[in-house]
Amino acid sequence: MHVCCGLIGHLELVQRRDLYGTPVVVGHWEDHVVAASDVAIEFGVAPGMPLRQAEHLCPQATFLPPDLEAATHLRELIASALYDLAPVVEVRSEGIAWLDLGGVPSISGSVREARRRLRAATGREPRLGLASGPFTARLAASQARAGRLLRIEDARGFLAPLPSRVLSLDEEQMERLDLLGLRTLGAVAAIGPRELESQLGRDGRRAVLLARGLEPDQLEPWRPPLFSSAHRQFEPPVEDREALLFVARALCGDLAEELGLRGAGAKQVRVRLLFETAEADARDSVVRHPLSSAAELFGLIGSWVKEWRPRAPITEMWIELPVLESAGRRQLRLWAGGDGTSEEVIAALERLQERHGDDVVRKPRLALLHSPLPARRFDWGA
Repeated sequence: MHVCCGLIGHLELVQRRDLYGTPVVVGHWEDHVVAASDVAIEFGVAPGMPLRQAEHLCPQATFLPPDLEAATHLRELIASALYDLAPVVEVRSEGIAWLDLGGVPSISGSVREARRRLRAATGREPRLGLASGPFTARLAASQARAGRLLRIEDARGFLAPLPSRVLSLDEEQMERLDLLGLRTLGAVAAIGPRELESQLGRDGRRAVLLARGLEPDQLEPWRPPLFSSAHRQFEPPVEDREALLFVARALCGDLAEELGLRGAGAKQVRVRLLFETAEADARDSVVRHPLSSAAELFGLIGSWVKEWRPRAPITEMWIELPVLESAGRRQLRLWAGGDGTSEEVIAALERLQERHGDDVVRKPRLALLHSPLPARRFDWGA
């Protein structure tokens, strides 16, 4: 696929979950399908369709409400894994993600790395679709086999035979399309945008553009959260310091794994202990250099736990990272507006110097301003 100016390549990764081979459909009853297992999809169920329609197509399916906490965790996990592969990444709570590959030097390299990271982060093989826009990429991914990429060169030709229900319109609008005889995207594409807009409102115009592969929708970039935490409840409450150290080490490992996916480091660390019969106690520290590994986090937190003299049995332990560096992992060519302040750029360069020596970073000084040769305009001293 050729990525030209004005034609943006998008990658969508769709993850689904089977429940022992039975059809599973996730969604709110008065809303649309959020996700469906492979078995349910074989019966014609598709994310975005009304849940009542899914019940009609696959009445034997197990219908589950969305688990908002698990969905949020999945979204953060996927977004963190993909964040530095493209300038714009959008991830939805149902486990669908898009990467805007415009300007990426190697599309195939980004696709391979995205597949590897998602497999490592979720333990499942993603379905991948590559096309000229997010709508087409999503439908391509829904038809791809697990772990495979379906690449679409002709978006309109690919979309034409697909049923119009993939447009995710509401039930009344779908009935109107059916009455008009517009049962495929090819039929929708053949009608004028204004004509369908007169029938369905703005959604009608958007539906025609989508059916023609013109992609009117823009991605909503995901931004990494600047706070993270992990906690453990104790039942019964504990007083043993060795038990606290064991739990603290495990929590530091969990946080380090999350920081690794985000490419972030903790600038501030806080530990809180909640007691059975006393007020909570806390330790807090701002660190000079960001902490990102389990050893670095536990080195600080473990020293606090060893010195702590709890006033009562402990019911809960919290490790909080209130301040994270937001863009430390992105290469400079992928930084978007608002990603990095000058302080973050300097901090990233300082980390490079710590790991690889002072010579890896050079700060140019203005030399010959009007030189016709760019290389002579600056003095690249260390």
